[in-house]
Amino acid sequence: MAAAEEGQWVLMATGRSPTNIAVIKYWGKRDEALILPVNDSISVTLDPDHLSATTTVAVSPSFPSDRMWLNGKEISLSGGRFQSCLREIRKRAQDVEDEKKGIRIKKEDWGKLHVHIASYNNFPTAAGLASSVAGLVCFGKVYYF
Repeated sequence: MAAAEEGQWVLMATGRSPTNIAVIKYWGKRDEALILPVNDSISVTLDPDHLSATTTVAVSPSFPSDRMWLNGKEISLSGGRFQSCLREIRKRAQDVEDEKKGIRIKKEDWGKLHVHIASYNNFPTAAGLASSVAGLVCFGKVYYF
């Protein structure tokens, strides 16, 4: 990790995605190990000009811990699902080299870096609309997977 020891850089990506709503939801799993649904889902993507999620993911050696904000309020990342997702994302991360910023991160060094996530939905949280795609897009851009 070349420039990482200096701690003066931030690798960041922002993504915006439309929301969608399930018309038919899978309602449970027929195989827990393989995470296979009982039945298929059908959903409708809504107009992103009216309903969307915008997420920014930032990684830096200067961040002392992983943190997340949803609509301006910090939320806890201590839950098992968040930690499992972050572990899987870090495991899939690739080597990164940004010559302009002087950043080189080896695959094995991603686990030493912390992430800050800021997400904003222009619709009520827990309204039954899916909004996680924006976050996944950002993680893919930052971690190069």
